Amino acid sequence: MNRDHKDIVLQHSVISEVGRDNFLSAVLARDPEDLLTELCHAWAMPTTTPIRVVGRISAIMISENRTVWFLKDLEHPEMGVGLYYPTLIGGIDSEKTRPAGAFIPPGPSRNAISQQDAFSGSKWGIAELELAPVSEREKKSNPWLLNVRSGTLRPLSEIPAEWQIMVSGNESARRIAALARDEIENHVRNLVLREDEELARHHAANIEALAHLETSRRQAEEDAHAVYAEIEIELAAHRQRRDDAQRSADTLCEQLKTEQERFSAQRRSMQQEMQLMEIQYRHLKELLSTKGERLIALGLADADDIAALLPQTASMEDTRLGIGFDEGLAGDFTRLAALLQNRLANGGLLYSQAQLRDFLALLRTRDLVVLAGDSGSGKTSLVRAAAAAIGGICTIIPVKPNWTGPEDLLGYYNPIERSYQATPFLLALQAAARSPRVPHFICLDEMNLARVEHYFADFLSLLEQRSGYPEIHLYTADEERHVVVEQGLFLKVEAEARQRAGLPDTVTLEEILRHDKANAELHRLGGLSDNESVLLHHSRLRRSLAAQMRMPTSLTLPGNVWIFGAVNMDDTTHQLSPKVLDRVQILRFRNPMLADWDAIETEIAATAEDFPTDMPPLRITPEELGLRADYPAFDRHNGNVEFLSQISRQYLDPLGIEFGLRAIRQSLGYISAAEAAGMDVNEALDNVVKHKILPKIAFDTARPAGSGRPRREVLLELRAELERRFENAGLDKDTSCVADLDRMIRLADGNNGIVNYWLR
Repeated sequence: MNRDHKDIVLQHSVISEVGRDNFLSAVLARDPEDLLTELCHAWAMPTTTPIRVVGRISAIMISENRTVWFLKDLEHPEMGVGLYYPTLIGGIDSEKTRPAGAFIPPGPSRNAISQQDAFSGSKWGIAELELAPVSEREKKSNPWLLNVRSGTLRPLSEIPAEWQIMVSGNESARRIAALARDEIENHVRNLVLREDEELARHHAANIEALAHLETSRRQAEEDAHAVYAEIEIELAAHRQRRDDAQRSADTLCEQLKTEQERFSAQRRSMQQEMQLMEIQYRHLKELLSTKGERLIALGLADADDIAALLPQTASMEDTRLGIGFDEGLAGDFTRLAALLQNRLANGGLLYSQAQLRDFLALLRTRDLVVLAGDSGSGKTSLVRAAAAAIGGICTIIPVKPNWTGPEDLLGYYNPIERSYQATPFLLALQAAARSPRVPHFICLDEMNLARVEHYFADFLSLLEQRSGYPEIHLYTADEERHVVVEQGLFLKVEAEARQRAGLPDTVTLEEILRHDKANAELHRLGGLSDNESVLLHHSRLRRSLAAQMRMPTSLTLPGNVWIFGAVNMDDTTHQLSPKVLDRVQILRFRNPMLADWDAIETEIAATAEDFPTDMPPLRITPEELGLRADYPAFDRHNGNVEFLSQISRQYLDPLGIEFGLRAIRQSLGYISAAEAAGMDVNEALDNVVKHKILPKIAFDTARPAGSGRPRREVLLELRAELERRFENAGLDKDTSCVADLDRMIRLADGNNGIVNYWLR
């Protein structure tokens, strides 16, 4: 026992006079660091590092679910000397010494060896120690009771290289040499063997690698030459593409410069025209202010008619009730189909979201849309309900079988009554012009009761103008000038008669007629005989003037108008001519009894929470539904253009079906609108085939095609091509273009080989 240990024993001997309990309490109350320092002095260990010891790992099962672990027979890690707890001299155990041991708490330290080895007690380990909790030290009456510090226990075979074991004494040899030394030597022997095996493997691998390296070097040289040649080819192609791109960029810069100059010239011209219009407007306003008051006083015009002549300087305010597009749907056009589906379902109309997306995409194209289907399939109901759902106005115009010309659609000028005979269609256009912020849907019901190309041909030609809104000419301006001249002469005669009679400018026609002198002057200056009535002449002037003010000679197609046609193909109607089919979009309706109502109701239920029944009505502007614009340019490198061009060249042209440049550009416009409505390109392209290609198919399959091959064979090849294109597109197999084509081919077999899209 060294000197420090003796001092501790002496201190304990003095303190023991106080009594065992008091002495134990006094020691436990001391600073833990002092107690650890005393242990370090007693065990000849440095006080600047944690206490590290070697011991035997042992586990004891106390109960079925509880096992305690200990590190027993602790020894000095360098000297191999057994370690003992200090004694309480003069107190308990004064004549006994206790071998030091430490409790191994649950946690990482118990993972150092397996539980089976711990129960055997044959494994030794090294660990750092710390004082046990005060309660445990007091319970065991040992102020220096130790625990293994969590995570520091390691098997003796994993002793660090810096730890040097010095075997000395019989006790050391008995305790550590038999177990620890064998394990250490085995561990070192295994390491040496593994190193020798690893060196042998490395030597063999190096020899093999050298041979492989030489082979790889030769192969790399060959590959390098090949790669160099490919790089040279690719570099030449890159230079060519760069030169082409530079030329294209130069061309675009020149075009941009030209367009900028043209735009600047147009802007200057527009500014000049606006200045001229402002001057003319002021003059017109002054003229109407002076002449209008007199026309009203004479009973030739009403105040409302005069006010209607003044041009609208700004768009009329939108007074519709409801919420705007941004507020209701956050400006997301793709959500409009789901909202329409819910709103229409509330009214008892069931449409799938695919149908409504198609309908909305057609709205954005601003093309003439023809809704085809049986009576009661929901054609006009969809137009009417959709207009109501977006806060628009719908006008249904019944087409009559006796319509033969454009006057049946737009009206005509009656030279006898000197007035224009307007039609409901024309009045609907005028109503739309008076409320430009409100969408107006005009539907020609039973459109093909009369021949569409007869009464609608002029209007179809007007609709081809896509860069702006076409102007509809109603009658010649000569009739308007006649009325203006006649009215001007009457006003001059009336003014002269009034001045000669000394009447003021505010007198009415009734006052003039009651004044003898003014009445006589009016008859004399106007060339009226005594038996001619001024009132008859006045009524004729009033009718002609009112007709001219209420119906101008021309009308610009309002930008807030969408035109639809509803057709039913049966024995009482006319087929649509190729001219009509080439310019319209056909949306065919299936029999509603064939619809999958369960699937539609599932769609409605999935979005019902987004559109509650108490949601205010939607208020959409025409611009939000889509602006009228020119069709996209024909780009032969576009994938959709390549597909449609291939269909046209290989199949449609041999079958005698025209599908040219305008139809392809119109189809591109639909695809762009369909993407905005939430469709993918495959669904949009499938709809293009159903809108623009299938409705044109009507021929006898017995006749040979233009290439001399049987038409049925070409038609079957078209069907196979469409099936390949949409094989993995995820389309509805019952409503796809391939399904429609199968139906047409199946019906043709029972119709003497006559294939017709409209055949039932």
